[in-house]
Amino acid sequence: MDVLGGLESGAKYRLEVPGLGYGVDIPYTVLPSGDRQIRIASLNLLGQTRLNRDLGCLLAARIHDVFPDPQGLVFLTAVEKALMLVQTVAQEIDLEAVAVAYNRVKPHMEADCRPLIQVGSSSVTSGSKFMALYERDINLIAKASHGLVVIDDVVSTGGTLLAMEDLLEEVAAHLNRPLPAIQAVFCVAQEGELQTLPTYPIHSLTRLPSPEFV
Repeated sequence: MDVLGGLESGAKYRLEVPGLGYGVDIPYTVLPSGDRQIRIASLNLLGQTRLNRDLGCLLAARIHDVFPDPQGLVFLTAVEKALMLVQTVAQEIDLEAVAVAYNRVKPHMEADCRPLIQVGSSSVTSGSKFMALYERDINLIAKASHGLVVIDDVVSTGGTLLAMEDLLEEVAAHLNRPLPAIQAVFCVAQEGELQTLPTYPIHSLTRLPSPEFV
């Protein structure tokens, strides 16, 4: 099945997710990587309403299995590809709010008069970028009495996770008190090898083929 009805050309990878009930054809995409190019199976969930709903329900069920009572946990995600997925997950497990790390400073953050935390990050799909938390999300994270849970679409090298760890260290410094640690990461798929093994588990619904240089 191609949930976009064949709207993307070129070679495809057949993504199979246990429990989904159908396969999904996703395109192979070639991206710059330093002075070389790398080919990945590109899972882009933006705009895919059915797929986000179905994958979000599966991910929420996995989260519920691991954390039957999410009381005291704060959930954190990064813009922008996982936002629709996180919306479904949040509705399924009845979350009132999710903390969001942005990829740039936006006008509504009022960085000249409100708290703002920003760090650098890197990922297979985005290259070098920044991640930022502003006042609303900082205050939400401050309520994490039992730890944080990260939700993402794809975990590849782990660069985004390392940046989130850096963000949380800065939040702790801003609050002048330690924060509970990340308890787990939940994602649709893992891809390739992590740069550094985290101290917390990563729960994924499936795997994507490893990126390859071309």
